[in-house]
Amino acid sequence: MAGGKHRAAAENNLRTHLRAATMAAHDLLDSAMQAASGWQRRSDYARFLALQHAARAPLEEWLDTHAPPDLRPPRQTPLIARDLAALARGVPPPARTFVLEGDGRGDALGAAWVLAGSALGNRSIAAQVKRIGGGAWPAAFLGDGAMLGFWQALRGRIEQPAEADEAAGATRAAQAVFAHFLTVAAAGEPLALEESPAR
Repeated sequence: MAGGKHRAAAENNLRTHLRAATMAAHDLLDSAMQAASGWQRRSDYARFLALQHAARAPLEEWLDTHAPPDLRPPRQTPLIARDLAALARGVPPPARTFVLEGDGRGDALGAAWVLAGSALGNRSIAAQVKRIGGGAWPAAFLGDGAMLGFWQALRGRIEQPAEADEAAGATRAAQAVFAHFLTVAAAGEPLALEESPAR
């Protein structure tokens, strides 16, 4: 009986709820990002980083304004900018401003969950980038340990049941973040960067 209660709690926790609510959007984003950039060539990888920077910059600004300190993931844009510089590329302009109507309970949690969870996928991409680039391509962003640490800390909060209003807010925000990334990925080619002038 105790084991059954434990499994039921695990199935009803906020993480499970968010994963189910965003599964389709997550799959769409994976496909869209691969189609828009990929990382088969050095220029593809630079485009991938540019898309990531353009999408993440307004999200980081939103979290700085709306999230409590413990729900602000480590900033990734400085790491992406470092990688782009190592590839002799400039930083793209940020994508459209990220906006959530209202300021509901759970909003910051949902947005933080998406960004933190992306660090898990980044580990797989990092392995591919290392193989394809022969270990020569910069990977400060993909290999960031701080975001993985934030994710581990966040797990304790999301791997438990949440009140209905918090779950609803987190779901709404998570879906909005995925939609934001999809919009940026759809722009794709316009974010391709010219090489930075040599110094």
